[in-house]
Amino acid sequence: MTLPAKFRFRNSDSIGAADAEEDLRFLRNCFVDIGYLDSLRDCDDPKRIVIGRTGSGKSALLLHLRELEDHVIEIKPESLALAYISNSNVLDFFSNIGVRLDVFYKLLWRHVFAVEILKHHFHINSESEKRNFLVRIRDLFKNNKKDETAIEYLEKWGKSFWQETEYRIKEITNKVEDELKASAISQVPGINFSGGGSIVLSEEQKTEIVNKAQHVVNDAQIRELSDIIDLIDNVISDRKKRYYIVIDRLDENWVDDKLRYRLVRALIETVRDFRKVRGVKIIISIRYDLLRRVFSQTRDAGFQEEKYDSLYLRMKWDRDSMKSMLDKRINYLVKQRYTNQEVGYKELLPKQIKGYDPFSYMVERTLMRPRDLISFFNYCIEQSINSPVVSGIVLLNAEYLYSRARLKSLADEWYADYPSLLDYAKILKNRPPIFSISLITDKEIEELCLAVAAEKGLRKDNLSEIGFSIAEGLSGAYEMKFMLVKIFYIVGLIGIKNGSYSEYVWSYKDEGMLYDGDSNDEVKIAIHPMFYMSFGVKAHSMRQRSTRRD
Repeated sequence: MTLPAKFRFRNSDSIGAADAEEDLRFLRNCFVDIGYLDSLRDCDDPKRIVIGRTGSGKSALLLHLRELEDHVIEIKPESLALAYISNSNVLDFFSNIGVRLDVFYKLLWRHVFAVEILKHHFHINSESEKRNFLVRIRDLFKNNKKDETAIEYLEKWGKSFWQETEYRIKEITNKVEDELKASAISQVPGINFSGGGSIVLSEEQKTEIVNKAQHVVNDAQIRELSDIIDLIDNVISDRKKRYYIVIDRLDENWVDDKLRYRLVRALIETVRDFRKVRGVKIIISIRYDLLRRVFSQTRDAGFQEEKYDSLYLRMKWDRDSMKSMLDKRINYLVKQRYTNQEVGYKELLPKQIKGYDPFSYMVERTLMRPRDLISFFNYCIEQSINSPVVSGIVLLNAEYLYSRARLKSLADEWYADYPSLLDYAKILKNRPPIFSISLITDKEIEELCLAVAAEKGLRKDNLSEIGFSIAEGLSGAYEMKFMLVKIFYIVGLIGIKNGSYSEYVWSYKDEGMLYDGDSNDEVKIAIHPMFYMSFGVKAHSMRQRSTRRD
């Protein structure tokens, strides 16, 4: 099929934006369902935590759900005023002396969800509707003693139950703060809850306060909210009327990190608790790296991550889905202005690039995420203004820009874990596409650590501290080499092959094949083709393989 004679790329052309909220036009017209939408829409399906790396299509999936379903309640984390909690001297005091506040955080989430569902179901949008609600709910369950506690909870909170979420969170927090302070003052009169108040306490006093305070946190409200969940299940008797609560953008700075990890952990627990409510599904979207940090930072005795596995919907794209996505977006771009004919990548890209089909060449330089391929093609457009096609030379020029941008994006994605990633990734520069770990010498590691320490100084992350120690001559370089290889594998810079793997494994495709960083100089490293141009790798291409087929 040929292109319309008048077609030329314009300065304003693109096949979409990196951010789903800015990509609405393409998402609505070019959405590709890779088999997950029906699972999310099914309230009986346990999958309700959408996991994927940045750019894998999580937000797009939730956006499409909101457009298909009538009863979708969106909760934005930044609208919850949870910074109010992080600024609480009282909660900070009790957390520092060892009181576990996780149950309180679950209370907040349950309260928010209960209010949102009841408001939506009973169409409570005015003061009169709020007043009539309790009368209606009492009439519905007047002979049901099991729901009595839940109704008493609703009555206790009264008018404030229906206030804006921010108001409700502050009120609940204030109530818990008052109860916690009272429990501590009963043990140590005149105690100071700000600054270093906990420092002057004896260990015996701390133990007594912790025991009392933990009882406050675990007290009746939690049981009442468990009854609220049962009440909601009874209220929503029409199983054909499905309600969805969706929460996205948990990776953004809606509250400080230490509290955010605890709140997200409590949210995951609450999502699991709400499975018993038929006709209601709470769906959250979370980045893979954030989920790792949440469980790492909140891990406690007896923690079993596998108990959450049934909740996970892991975003995975294959080559055919990526091709469909690219063709749909190209077709939409061209058809808007020029033609009713179907147009795809074959009409715009060269027949071959370095002996490869252009799509195969481009998709090989992605982490199998839509955002990568969209970004690559947008760079091709940018280099082809006033031209009807993308030439081979232009595609390679675009690849250089794309590769550098993707490396920076990867560093941003993993900054919370590895703020010095780009500094230490320089060890991969000018390497062959495949090489043994033994080619990275101790001298190279030492020189790199010295250079990074001189330029950046000491940072407070584990990688930088070890690098600084090596630069100071206090530690050896051998262990650092294997730590870097493990980190490079985790973030997706490299694939790994050792004696126990028949093929190369990649963290973004082979989650079950995690390289453990064993000190083995015979381990083979494959630099991901996405970063060939960033690192100056001299190679045509390498077909990525894994122990699991796409």
